[in-house]
Amino acid sequence: MQIKEMFENATNVYRTRKYIVKQIVNYNVQNKFHNVLYSQDTFYKRTYLRDKYYESKYKNKIDINGKRLKTACSTRKYID
Repeated sequence: MQIKEMFENATNVYRTRKYIVKQIVNYNVQNKFHNVLYSQDTFYKRTYLRDKYYESKYKNKIDINGKRLKTACSTRKYID
């Protein structure tokens, strides 16, 4: 996988101490229950090249590490 493909279709991307996280946020409209926001999170282990790409892509952000968008539920997938 190309590094820039990590960011495709992302609603939000942020960085933790060990991972660069891609969030895809969706919503589910319920007729009977409450509507729900949920996210599919992919945690990419930080590497030198991934960090360099991340830093070049988000260099103009005030907080370069960003923050997670809060959702009611989420799934996680880890990539080395």
